[in-house]
Amino acid sequence: MSSEIEIEQIMSSLAQISSDSSASEAHGILCGLVCAKGNIEPQEWLQHIAPERAAGDLLALQGEQLLQRFFMETIASLADSNMKFYPLLPDDENPLICLEAIAQWAQGFLMGLSLAGIQITSAVPDDVEDFIETMVSISDADSYELAGDESDEQAIVELIEFIRIGVLLSSELLSNEKLNPIKMPIDTQDTNIH
Repeated sequence: MSSEIEIEQIMSSLAQISSDSSASEAHGILCGLVCAKGNIEPQEWLQHIAPERAAGDLLALQGEQLLQRFFMETIASLADSNMKFYPLLPDDENPLICLEAIAQWAQGFLMGLSLAGIQITSAVPDDVEDFIETMVSISDADSYELAGDESDEQAIVELIEFIRIGVLLSSELLSNEKLNPIKMPIDTQDTNIH
């Protein structure tokens, strides 16, 4: 993600607020919540990633402030018409580390959707349902086998692009579903007009 805030700062802030989430998972949770609900407050996300954070702790407050800035950047990137959104992943050349972070991000995204009430069995647009099912597969990093050559890097780039576009599409489709819910047909049998 093109962010002024580095992943190391996010990791440090998560530690300051006593979160067990990795930076990638926390970002995935945020994106899942936003895709499913549209507008959320930073405190809702923070409550999910660090329910045990201590009130009044100066380090925790510092961490929260940086995470709130990151929250705002993420919201802006999801809404950006130039599609600037990217999942927060480490900039690492080791394909195994990248795959693990992608799996954590996918797990977080699915958790965010679930926390917002969306499941695979939910009535969501078909494209979103397909994307969710694929994200379930992506969240299982152990199932991937690497070739051990430069094709691994290309596969990871393609996987990240798939996630990026899928999240943007899901966000758009789910927000349209919320704004324009499918109207139930009027049952003319039950309307007794005399």
